[in-house]
Amino acid sequence: MSAQLFAYDTPRRRRPFLRGCLIVVLVIVGFFVLLAAISSLDWFSFARGKKVAVLPINGLIIDSEIPIEHFKNFVKDDSVKAIVLRLNTPGGGVGPSQEISEEVRKIRGKKVIVVSMGAVAASGGYLIACASDKIFANPGTITGSIGVIMKFVNMEDLIGKIGLKGFVVKSGEFKDIGSPIRKMKPEERQLLQSVIDN
Repeated sequence: MSAQLFAYDTPRRRRPFLRGCLIVVLVIVGFFVLLAAISSLDWFSFARGKKVAVLPINGLIIDSEIPIEHFKNFVKDDSVKAIVLRLNTPGGGVGPSQEISEEVRKIRGKKVIVVSMGAVAASGGYLIACASDKIFANPGTITGSIGVIMKFVNMEDLIGKIGLKGFVVKSGEFKDIGSPIRKMKPEERQLLQSVIDN
């Protein structure tokens, strides 16, 4: 018997996971290179052309700082040609609503300001809308109702029934105006009404 020697090629170990990862990384890098190349072309400049800024004002209006800051940025940006205010608010504080409304009035000569009303644009929201160039509302939008309301509760009788007595120490005639432990005086009512009317 003669001995035969057989030589076998040992198969190289394949690493499909590493190869797959390398392909994914190359595709991602290629994508970003392609994006950079496209954005530098002149025909892609429409993305950097004229813009319409959209500023949503949702919920209670309790502060004017953020919307006013956005307005100022929009005015500085020459590519912004118009501003759309998307209002979905029942209103809120008198001061912030007036400040936003006044800012809209200031901007009107510089940029076109259009209001789009959502489900509700009442009270302070309506005040802001009135300062714009044009208002668009849905048929079901609840709007209007500019006004101020103050509510007070008088618990004087209840406090008396349970045997409590309230005492107030104050430094001015109207410091405890609207106190729930006593009836409102006619001069206090007149003062509050004059504040609301103005």
